[in-house]
Amino acid sequence: MSSIPDISAARMRWVDVFATGPLTGNPLAVVLCDTHPPRDAMQALAAEIGLSETVFAARGDRPSIRIFTPATEIPMAGHPLVGCAWVLHDEGWTGRDAVLVAPGGEVVATADAIGADIAPPPPRHVRDVGADEVARAVGGTATGMAPVWNAGLSQVMLAVDDPQSLVPDHDAVRALGARDGWDGVSAYRIEQASPGIVTAEVRHFAMPIGIAEDPVTGSAAGALGAALATAGHAAHGLLHLTVRQGHGMGRAGEVRVTVHTAGNVPTALRVGGRVLPVMQGTIG
Repeated sequence: MSSIPDISAARMRWVDVFATGPLTGNPLAVVLCDTHPPRDAMQALAAEIGLSETVFAARGDRPSIRIFTPATEIPMAGHPLVGCAWVLHDEGWTGRDAVLVAPGGEVVATADAIGADIAPPPPRHVRDVGADEVARAVGGTATGMAPVWNAGLSQVMLAVDDPQSLVPDHDAVRALGARDGWDGVSAYRIEQASPGIVTAEVRHFAMPIGIAEDPVTGSAAGALGAALATAGHAAHGLLHLTVRQGHGMGRAGEVRVTVHTAGNVPTALRVGGRVLPVMQGTIG
């Protein structure tokens, strides 16, 4: 008898999302099911695997997606959906273009042999929070206000002098997120900028959803693109953002973000990158 009877004989694909080479980017487990197992079985397996996110994909014309961190289920996230889109295309479940149905909404995805990209829900500015308090929690300094943007999850966009110097207090990050209703902090520094084109270095801390530091974060990259477009970095209705993340964790990754704007107001996003297979197997 399987030790996980509710997920017996399901197949799992392990991939690196937003990879810059072998064994880089953000690891992801995609569990392929005919139908979704019970929620506690999925949560238990995600905790056992221990990656920042594990995806459970159920067959259908529009595959149904559930996303779990080791601690909780989340409605939407970038790297799980990008990686899942690539896996489902590679498995022959979907064609080049697909619609994935997550609890947070339907996501249009495009995949090829190299990688995938998704169109998350239109980004929205949630609120502003005190930058000094958030900066103290992640081990830095800042003044003024920091915007909270949602491109699937609510994330604080915090400009800092040097992301790599931060030493976060994860309990403080969790407490602030619980108090103020956000899921993570993207501490970023703009490395290069010209009209409509930006490269940023980022570290992302998400203890409110059970992730101390995420190697490379798609939803937060989309949120950063929306924040920078609103701040005037778009040109002729477009911003092309490259997010570099995970270097300090030995997981160097890159996220491609395209933001469409109308009068510096973000109206649509595309978030994507390279996906590399690592291993596969059967559960149970």
